[in-house]
Amino acid sequence: MTGTSNRREFLRGGLIALAGLGAVACADRLPARSAGREPQFTEYYRVFTDVEYATPVGRAHLLDVYVPLEAASAVPVVIFQMGSAFENDDVKGTAVPDDADGIADTRARGMIDAPQLAVEWAPQGYAVVGLNVRSSSQANFPAQVHDVKAAIRFLRAHAAEFGLDPDRFATMGNSSGGWVATMAALTSGVAELEGDLGYPEQSSAVSAVIDLFGPTDFLQMDAHRTPDGQVHDAADSPESVLMGFPIQSDPLAVEKANPATYVRVDSPPAFITHGAADPLVPANQSEILFEAYAGAGATATLVQLPGVGHTDAHLFDRDYSPGRVVQHTTGGITTSGTEPAPTFDALRDFLATHLGS
Repeated sequence: MTGTSNRREFLRGGLIALAGLGAVACADRLPARSAGREPQFTEYYRVFTDVEYATPVGRAHLLDVYVPLEAASAVPVVIFQMGSAFENDDVKGTAVPDDADGIADTRARGMIDAPQLAVEWAPQGYAVVGLNVRSSSQANFPAQVHDVKAAIRFLRAHAAEFGLDPDRFATMGNSSGGWVATMAALTSGVAELEGDLGYPEQSSAVSAVIDLFGPTDFLQMDAHRTPDGQVHDAADSPESVLMGFPIQSDPLAVEKANPATYVRVDSPPAFITHGAADPLVPANQSEILFEAYAGAGATATLVQLPGVGHTDAHLFDRDYSPGRVVQHTTGGITTSGTEPAPTFDALRDFLATHLGS
């Protein structure tokens, strides 16, 4: 598969939003751009769009804030990053042109985006933030991790303005966005992964993470791919482009981009889902992350879905019945079963447990 077709396949499937070893310029502090900007209202939420969380670079460093309409107090927050194969600077759910035929293709096909999350969760009392980070063509790892942490710090600094509870933040993402969310959740306080974009006095810590079929260990992806699955070791693969070199040529450097490396006993609880037939991100990637949680004595749930590919469409099926394998680990003890089903209701219950509602 050529590099161009490689990347097109990832865009259509919505894979990885990895990062790169580029220098990050120090950003000026920014006032929340909602000042002087009126929010839009729907029956579910009010939304502030294209708020600058750091000095913009290209189309990155913007976020949208979806806030419940009638919150009596500050609300918990889910900070969401959508998958894009690390290739695009605007992955909040907007349509993008296909690089082959020029036809607008939405990355939301088969994958949720921030507005959909807000429709589900704003009525439940949760704010949703959709953000974009720099693409791998702009900057290599760890720039994307620096970006999401800058967004977390910005939101914490401006929590009162948006009606957010600064002590109840979670990250969430699908595919590459799951990697961004997990790296942010697991590396708070790791100096080289904090960056210097705005509000350094604010914490980048979060209280929980939801990882929907995100990659974990790039070096093991090809060994576990499906027969017709995406190739990851190639020099033009999304992972190699993100790192800035063929991933197998420098395993030690790639290990720094492995979220499992950073799991500790006090890591934020994780809810992880993955389709066993995923052709883009092998299902063993979520198994690696879950096993790291189990080994550290941290808390995590892994829902594996036999026969399911690279999608989270099942989240909308509240009567989801296909077979599934569910593992839960906490305090070094792991149990198995079939509950919960991989639906929005299960994710909401997870958030209620770890963020409150």
